[in-house]
Amino acid sequence: MIRQAGIMVLWSFLLFSKPALASLENVLAPVDAGAFDLAARGAVTRDDRRPVALEEGPRPLVERGVDELDLLAELERQLSERIQPMGTLRLIPISQIPRLPRSAALPEVVLFTHPSKLTSSSAMLRFRLKSDGQPLGDYAVTFRVQVLAQVWTPGRRMSPGEPLLAGDLSTREADLVREPKAVVADMDLIGNYEISRAVTPDRALTWSDITPRALVRKGELVEVVAKGGLLSVSMKGQATRSGSMGEVVTIRNLESKREFSAEVIDENRVRVRF
Repeated sequence: MIRQAGIMVLWSFLLFSKPALASLENVLAPVDAGAFDLAARGAVTRDDRRPVALEEGPRPLVERGVDELDLLAELERQLSERIQPMGTLRLIPISQIPRLPRSAALPEVVLFTHPSKLTSSSAMLRFRLKSDGQPLGDYAVTFRVQVLAQVWTPGRRMSPGEPLLAGDLSTREADLVREPKAVVADMDLIGNYEISRAVTPDRALTWSDITPRALVRKGELVEVVAKGGLLSVSMKGQATRSGSMGEVVTIRNLESKREFSAEVIDENRVRVRF
């Protein structure tokens, strides 16, 4: 019975209700291309077909001002200027840092207590915040400290006496606070240093692993350049010990067998001033 009653209601609706849609011809009529154009440009259309531009996205309630990241950056900058680290200094707060007042400019930061050397991975900094010359407060905050730099690592096992060449080395990032003896990847070292003890590619080079490359070696013949004013004389001599760039070594005269001191200036070349 319920089903039959439902069918009767449906037939009544179909027979006596007015058409809700236009004729089939109107339904199949081409759609106004302007509507697509407006939709593509992000506009909506009222019944009168006049476009209404969509409003822009919501505006922030508060314009962005300085925050704690700006304070960290300023502390990193000031500490870097004072201790001159070999890499990029990073400070990570361990204790709570002060919340800055909402403003368009960072308050003046006066760093007055800091370690002179970074010998530990944590450090306490004491600083004062000032605004318009008036102190906002003094703070003591403990930070975890990093000094990040690219360091040399051997690309293969190397033996004492081998020169430091770029083709034998690779780099990786290291924290110089945790690896203070690691050799920073400086191209000025290439060709001017050599391996002083056997090294393997599983760790970074340290300053104990390398030594300035000997340009003059004990027992080898060298060219001796003697200069005095406009006078310049060159001769051959024998080095009695090895020496690197800038070092003073002893040279033996091949004829008189007398010994004298000379400065290493190049490969197998020394200089005497008189």
